[in-house]
Order: sequence, then structure tokens, then C-alpha cells
Amino acid sequence: MTHDLRPPLLLRVRPVFQVLTDLAIAVFLTFFAVSAIIEEVPPEARVEPLSILAGVLMGLPLAVRRRWPVPVVAVVAGTSMVAVAMQWVAPHAALVPDVLLVFAIYPVAVSEPFRRAVATLALSVGGISAAVLFAVSQEPRPDWGWSLPVLATEMILPVAVWMVGRTVRARRHHEARTAQQVLADERLRIARDLHDGVAHSLSVITVQASVALHVAEERPDEARSALTVIEASSREAARELRRMLGLLRAVDEDPQGTAQLEPAPTADRLAEIARHATSAGATVDLRIGDGLDGIPATIGVAVYRIVQESLTNVIKHAAPARCVVRVDRTDDAMEIEVTDDGRRAPAGHPPGHGLVGMRERVAVYGGEFTAGPLAGRGFRVHARLPLEGVPA
Repeated sequence: MTHDLRPPLLLRVRPVFQVLTDLAIAVFLTFFAVSAIIEEVPPEARVEPLSILAGVLMGLPLAVRRRWPVPVVAVVAGTSMVAVAMQWVAPHAALVPDVLLVFAIYPVAVSEPFRRAVATLALSVGGISAAVLFAVSQEPRPDWGWSLPVLATEMILPVAVWMVGRTVRARRHHEARTAQQVLADERLRIARDLHDGVAHSLSVITVQASVALHVAEERPDEARSALTVIEASSREAARELRRMLGLLRAVDEDPQGTAQLEPAPTADRLAEIARHATSAGATVDLRIGDGLDGIPATIGVAVYRIVQESLTNVIKHAAPARCVVRVDRTDDAMEIEVTDDGRRAPAGHPPGHGLVGMRERVAVYGGEFTAGPLAGRGFRVHARLPLEGVPA
């Protein structure tokens, strides 16, 4: 299964297009700010160069608002405060600094930590509001009853845009965490498959190598048979490694590569691992019920891995022993039971990852798993995998 972790289309715009878009917005808003300043100049008065410079500084820095969001807000808001306080922009119409602040505050809300984003919003909105109040107070007859509601209404827009930016930031962080969780789950699945597949083959190799070492001189035919098993188990381990490495190398840019991977082993190969276990000293009685052909592939893989790991534990901890493997399908579940009559592990024996991995596999499907020693001697593993709701 592959996961498309690419961001939405609007987040995959090429950087050069983003730069050109920001530059176009900055040029337009600079023209907007300069025009607003020129309109406030009386017909008989001369336009002050400083007011034009203020208009340029109010809009042009927005071209780099994504790269340096906080400094851009500082320049835009600071220049807007000067322009309003000097009445180059009408204090009763704070729409010009309001619009400019909207474009400047959004990147801050999206990219900066919460405290810095809040401080930037408070200082910029508060500073422009203070400049408006100062300019109104300098008028011959301040109309506070009209100025204050208009100012409060206009300052709502930057706050609303800031909140939208924080929401976008939270959504992106959630998507990033989800993507990381998907990758972690894939790594866990691959590690579990490697453990179940390769550990089984290596356990067989270890047992047979020990047998060959002890009988090499006295019973060369038996040693030769053990080496044959080692060769077959080594090939199986190499095949598992190739399959998992192929899965790791498969990428979204090469979808054909995943189609060429060797399929994961399923329940139809239970007889094969039973033969491997038998060759390693565990007499396996395999009892497979009817109806396994129609089970979902994912359930088939889980059945194979549970039986494989159970037999691996028998080889490692109980061989030589007699083992009974029962796999049955009921109306709504798969039942797996593996029992052996080998001796129990000594007290204090450190637990491995096999039982944990089997329990995790069963938990994925909401099934039931039990494992423990039998009365007297032997060990039993039982798993129940529900079939309901699992895609075929």
C-alpha cells in the first residue's frame, strides 16, 4: 500500500511562481498605498517626498513577506503608524494600513511560534490603532463616536486573518504528524516482517549448523543433509531480504516498481515452513481446514507469519519436539493454534520480539491472541483473526 503524502496543489506551487506572485501583490499594494497618500494632499499643496517614501515602505516589503515575515510586519506596521500619525493617510479611513497588515500578518501566523505570532499581532494592530487615535485627537473637533467603532471594525480583519493563519498552521502540523505516523507504521510492519521471515530461516540454519558440527566426522550423511537444509534456509532468507529491500526501494515516482515486487507469503505456503521446521528437528503435524483460498490477502499474510513465528519459537526453545499446527476457517474468523510438547524455557529467560509481533499482528484486525505454557510441559499459541470488515 502506498500513501500520497504530497501537499495539496496550492502548496506545491513552484517557488519562482510564488516569488512572482508576491512581487506582483507588493507592487499593486505599493501603488495602492502611494495613491491613498497622494489623494490626501490638498490641491494647492506639494507632495512631500517622505510621504511617498512611506507609501513605498508600506507596500514594497511585502514582496519578501514569506522569507522574513516578522521584519516585514515590523516595517509595514511601523511605516503605517508614521503615515497615519502624520496624517499622510486619513485617520478616519484606516483601510489602507488595514489591508497592508492583512497581507503581512498572515505569513507570521502560519510560520511563527504561538507567542511570537501573538506578540506580532498585538504590537502591529495596537500600534496602528494608537496612531489612528493620535491622529484623530489632533483634529480640531474629534468625532470619537464615529471614529472608534470604525477603527474597531477595521482592526477585526487582521485579527481574523491571523486566526485563519493559525488554523492553517495547525492543519499542516497535523498532516505532518499523520505522515510521520504512516512512515512509523510502515517501518514497524517492515521490521516485523523481517523478524518473522529472516529469524525463522536463521533459527533453522543455527540448529542445522550445530547438528552438522557434531556429526560431521561420525555421520557424514547426516551432516550433508543438515547442510542441504542450511542451503535451502539461506535461500529463503535471501528471498525475504530481497522482497523487503525491494519494498523499501519502491517509491511513488516509480509505481511500476511496486508491481514487480515478489508477493508476500500467505497461507498457501504453510506446508513449506512446516517442512523447514521438520528438517530442523520439530515434528510438525499440519492440519489445515477448508476455505483458505477465499480469505483476504492481508489475513493470509498474518496467518503465515503467526505460524512461522510459532514454529521458529519451537525450533529455538523446544526442539526436538512434536508440534501440532491447526488452521481453520469459521464463518467469521480464522483460528490458528500451535501447540508443542517441548520443555519450557528456563526461568528468567529473556522474552523475545516474536510473541509481541504476533500480538501486534492480531491487534491490527481486532482479534484475540493468547500464548503460554501448557500444564506439565509444552507451549500453546492461539490467535483468532476476524474476517468481517477486512477487504479482500
